[in-house]
Amino acid sequence: DLAATVAELDPILRRHHLALIGTGVHPFSEWSRLRLTEDERYARLVEKIQWPARRMMIHGVHFHVGVPTGDHAISVTNALTSLLPHFVALSASSPYWFGDDTGLASMRTKVFESMPSASLPPKLADWAQFEGLAAILVRAGTIESVKELWWDIPPSPGWGTVELRMCDGMATLTELCALAALAQAAVAHICARIDAGEHFRREPDWALQEYKWRAARYGIDATLVHGDGRVTDLAEEVRDWVERVRPEARALGSDADLERVLDILDHQPSYVRQRAVVADGGTLPDVVELLRREFANDRVGG
Repeated sequence: DLAATVAELDPILRRHHLALIGTGVHPFSEWSRLRLTEDERYARLVEKIQWPARRMMIHGVHFHVGVPTGDHAISVTNALTSLLPHFVALSASSPYWFGDDTGLASMRTKVFESMPSASLPPKLADWAQFEGLAAILVRAGTIESVKELWWDIPPSPGWGTVELRMCDGMATLTELCALAALAQAAVAHICARIDAGEHFRREPDWALQEYKWRAARYGIDATLVHGDGRVTDLAEEVRDWVERVRPEARALGSDADLERVLDILDHQPSYVRQRAVVADGGTLPDVVELLRREFANDRVGG
């Protein structure tokens, strides 16, 4: 049991003045004072990208979900773009940057966007088109391999998965498992609908970009403007998706975890809880202590 292991580690780490926390950005650390991991690939990336890479003091969670074929991967990627803001908002845990309140729910989202190829996935027709694009980018020296396609939702050929890369680090393992269940059930639902002949219409890029911005700025309080002009409530759409994918979650044995997505709406994501500490007169070290307790005890509020 991972939660039990984390709980056992906490007092051991604290004796060495260390602790584990789950968040998108440490509230007051400074990237210029951090030491780069000694890894040849990381060193090459920093040399190539420079300042955007040096300030990557951010932490995210990636979910890999298996799909039957390459063409499924492309169709699922296109369909999942409509769920991008929901995952950003539910996981949002990075309101602070260098000790300042940014006014955003997820500062990590905006920091990562400065990296080359860190963006919405392009609209592709099939796996052959994806392979052609990847080959061009490698030949041009833009990337060394598909591992450097840092799209929010890229296909992952090495694993046979679609990867959801948009989430902040999360404060509790329970919240992390809830979003993992939503990711897994949503992909299973979309694959089943594709196999049944259903076509998922992808929103225009301007709408997807606006989705992502609103989720990073307002979190679960965001409204979403659609390509046809409709404006919807993000939290209500989360509830709709949980209802929609319940059969798949039940079949996968993850229905209990899926239901906890609704708990996040009720008790509010981490960015709200962090700000509440400061609003009550606490300091950013107090915010870090909240994050430590929540992660160690796997419980909101610690």
